[in-house]
Amino acid sequence: MVGVSVWLLWSRWSVLLNGQPAMLATCIMLGFTGIIALFWAFGSLTVGARYDAYVDDESDVPRRRTSDQLRRRARIRIALGVPALVICVALTAGLAWARPAPASPVAIAAMRSGDGVQVSDRLTWYEMKKVAKNAKGQTVQPRVGLVFVPAPRVDPRAYANILRPVVDAGYLVAVVKPAYGVALPNNATLRTVIDHHSEVRYWAVGGNDSGGAVAAAYADSNPVIGLLLYASAPGNELARNDLITTSISGSADDLVSQGDIAEGKPKLPEATRYVVIDGGIHAYFGDYGDQSGDGAPSLSREEAQAQIRQATLEFMDSLAPKPKTK
Repeated sequence: MVGVSVWLLWSRWSVLLNGQPAMLATCIMLGFTGIIALFWAFGSLTVGARYDAYVDDESDVPRRRTSDQLRRRARIRIALGVPALVICVALTAGLAWARPAPASPVAIAAMRSGDGVQVSDRLTWYEMKKVAKNAKGQTVQPRVGLVFVPAPRVDPRAYANILRPVVDAGYLVAVVKPAYGVALPNNATLRTVIDHHSEVRYWAVGGNDSGGAVAAAYADSNPVIGLLLYASAPGNELARNDLITTSISGSADDLVSQGDIAEGKPKLPEATRYVVIDGGIHAYFGDYGDQSGDGAPSLSREEAQAQIRQATLEFMDSLAPKPKTK
């Protein structure tokens, strides 16, 4: 418990500090609990062992506990200690497994406000919004927004570099911070983001890997008009056939292969647009380094992400109705 907590805090302090606070709080709590358990164990093996020791009747030292008291105490310790041990082992293993891949420096740099873009880091999500004014000096509010769900165990900031050009084009982009790095179905943060921005009229949701499946489930039962999938496929067939949907994938992706994309096609709307990045791999859909089990790319990250951005911009452009011309 202490070792895993120290390891996570030492190696992922920035990610934990800027992410959803549940994992940081659990990590600190687990570490303190481990320290208390160490002192408790030390006390039990020293002071407690002498206190519980059997003393001969002929000795001058009086007996401290009877045999019945020792057996009763042992039963209580087992009843309380075994469940506590199981919970602590599960928490420790779960936190070690959930250790997130950190965002690369290029993604961290994209999180800074500037060049007409305001970045707001909130408790359970962060958002990027273009600050622009019209000829009258009034602030121009975005009419179209995207709420994005990260892949499991990936720093949410890893998508800032890919999505910032979408913000430069005038769209609001919010990226969810899932608790413990894994977004679950019916994630309440998506609704919270949408309710927070009443100025946005047209909404889309999207996600990477299983984050895309979470976004698809949300889009199927909520009033959004678009769905964007990065190397992802829905878990269940969507009832809505009116969703404006774009699926972007990599031909060299071995984690979500083209076979997986093909299996997901019957679950998506018939008019779904499919964009395949020739030679692209799974790790190109975010800036968090290489990923175990991924394929071998045949083009650079910059070239692949330029295509991903272009397809994303075309998707966002398709959401708002075009002004009528006389």
